[in-house]
Amino acid sequence: MVGYNIVFAGETGVGKSSLINLLYDLEVSKTSNDIVGVTGEKKRYIAVQDSEVYRLWDTAGFNEGTQGTVLPHQAEKALESLFKELESEDSVHLLVFCFRFTKAITNGLRGVYESVLSSTRGIEVPVVAAVTHADEMRQSPETWWSGTDGQREQKGMKFAAYACISTLEDEDHPSCPGRRQRARDAMWRLIRENAKPLLPPDSRPKEINIILFGQTGVGKSSVVNLIAGNPIAKVSSDAVGCTLSSTEYHFVAGPHYFRIWDTVGLEEPMIGVNGYFSAMLKALQLIRKVAAAGGVNLLVFCMRGARITRTVQSNYRLFYEMFCEKQVPVGLVITFLEREEDMEDWWRRNQKSLNDYGMKSVGHACVTGLPNLDPPRKYLLSRAALFGMLTDCDKFGKYSMPPDVWFKRLIKSMKFFVGGSLPKGDRLTRALMTRGGLPEEYAVRLRRHLEDPQDGEEP
Repeated sequence: MVGYNIVFAGETGVGKSSLINLLYDLEVSKTSNDIVGVTGEKKRYIAVQDSEVYRLWDTAGFNEGTQGTVLPHQAEKALESLFKELESEDSVHLLVFCFRFTKAITNGLRGVYESVLSSTRGIEVPVVAAVTHADEMRQSPETWWSGTDGQREQKGMKFAAYACISTLEDEDHPSCPGRRQRARDAMWRLIRENAKPLLPPDSRPKEINIILFGQTGVGKSSVVNLIAGNPIAKVSSDAVGCTLSSTEYHFVAGPHYFRIWDTVGLEEPMIGVNGYFSAMLKALQLIRKVAAAGGVNLLVFCMRGARITRTVQSNYRLFYEMFCEKQVPVGLVITFLEREEDMEDWWRRNQKSLNDYGMKSVGHACVTGLPNLDPPRKYLLSRAALFGMLTDCDKFGKYSMPPDVWFKRLIKSMKFFVGGSLPKGDRLTRALMTRGGLPEEYAVRLRRHLEDPQDGEEP
């Protein structure tokens, strides 16, 4: 998931973390009134605005002194390392230089500006100014900014744009209705209007193919809606379906074209003979769809925030090990966590159990799919967490193989999930015709694959 990388840098105690909280209108970043800052070397927060993904990087403050948690040379090295890391992956789209309102531009402020700019090591990135504590101004922000033009020019401090911001709540003294919303709008406007373009002009959205799987009722449709930002998938607690049956959704969100196959997983640890035939036919349909789309980038395993069962583990194995032969990365989405004070607590409690069950992942998101929560804080954080996981998985390519080869390998592996013995010969052919509705010729060919997976004939 390509996203804008927005780096916040500046002196300690100027309110970088408060600005990030303002952009969310939630408290997601620790803040401090002490001279010693609270941000370590770097922290990343994901924000979603108008279907665009923004990665907000909160960095260690400069000029903490020897009593700070991060020494000055460490802060500069950490910022330089972050710029190198981001430039090697997706680029840096905007540098927000944060400093507190002051009547005059001091040499100390210039020193921090020079240190921050030197950390970019020549990387071309727009630089904007976020001037905090604007509530202390006794004149309009425009008058103050224009009045310090000469001082900034003399000290070599250049900015593409600026915003003077107060992070006070509306009811804080002196009370001012609408103050926080105006400040939030001003910050988002500063970012949107000055960040480097995410994609070159006239470029096509990047295609991301996802198989979303899990048991019925775990909230897969809600996860589709979280990604889309709209209720495109019907949410029903009574939804039923055969194992490996799927519903396809496709939509554009930001710079991406998503194709998602919402796929039914196992309801029991074993499929059983009766369900095996239907599952095989649904698997063949899904394989053909995925192969025709060029392959799959990511598996997203959806599971309830409850105890981990054998069925949960079997679902993971069916798709990761058998359907995709351990070649496609898996992201875990844990749903129904609205009762958790901090949804991420579920992951902290259960990460070891997941590892013990062999359920490894390249990323995770702890979410609620309920859009009507009051307040909507957890739903907003859920969407950000989900996009954060997709951001981490964006670099993976598509996995595919010829459908006939893919199907033969899957059928051979799926026998692990069948309880009892399969019928043989003509009985198997008749079962495929009656239960699967296949023409006789096709049923005969498919039977040969089931009885002899080494048979080279295409089903």
